[in-house]
Amino acid sequence: MKMNPLTLSVLLLLAGPLGADPDWHVEYPDSFCVVEGSTATIPCSFTLPAGLRVERVVWCPDHGICQGTTRNVYDSNVRADSRFLYLGDLVRKCTLKIIKTEKRDAATYRFRFETNGGGYSGPIGVRVTVTDGGDVMVRSSVTDHVMKEGGQVTLTCTSACSFHQLDVHWYRNGHALSETGPALHLSCLTNDDAGDYTCSLDPSGQKTSAPWSLLVGEDEDRFGWHLTVSVVLKVLWAVFLLLLAGLVFAKRSAPGPEHEIFYSEVVG
Repeated sequence: MKMNPLTLSVLLLLAGPLGADPDWHVEYPDSFCVVEGSTATIPCSFTLPAGLRVERVVWCPDHGICQGTTRNVYDSNVRADSRFLYLGDLVRKCTLKIIKTEKRDAATYRFRFETNGGGYSGPIGVRVTVTDGGDVMVRSSVTDHVMKEGGQVTLTCTSACSFHQLDVHWYRNGHALSETGPALHLSCLTNDDAGDYTCSLDPSGQKTSAPWSLLVGEDEDRFGWHLTVSVVLKVLWAVFLLLLAGLVFAKRSAPGPEHEIFYSEVVG
């Protein structure tokens, strides 16, 4: 069967050099959701035949093979868009980080690596969609907003996007917390943990979720113990005062020496 030379060239670019080891492969998710203004990391890995050396790596949008005059968001040989950072290497990892995502970043991205024995482009690519993030919200592992001291709760930041590999920023009463990630775990709660919690995918904190309020009350067992001790002390104090008053009254009521002499003279 005869094959069009152009078709053959494309197949060679996708599948690697003719006759080479079939172990040419790029692995990344089929699709990826990013919130506008956020920072997202697209996981990626690749394999190549043993004995070959990678000399160049490229990420490009909306192009089948990342070749020719197509625009590259990252090219290891050429300075590209500074918002796209290559977190990979020239051995196996090809992860791409997108900083401060913009609406125009929505595209299908492909990774290509070139070696001293040919090159290969991931044929499927990653379809990246960008949302405005207006539906970001905080969900809690408990329904009650009032927690006991010493208790625990997990807050989760959610949106229409999958939060895999997204940078999440947490705030309490408007102040940034050191914790990151889609889930915030709060344990051994104290009054210091009380407040309004919000999350954001925007590092500037301008696009945050509606607040989730947390109240921390004194532990009921401790409160009951303190109440019992308080009542017992009050009762003991009242008993002491009654005994003291009785002693004072008895002392005042007892006859003195002069009264005893007068009484003996009258009787005598």
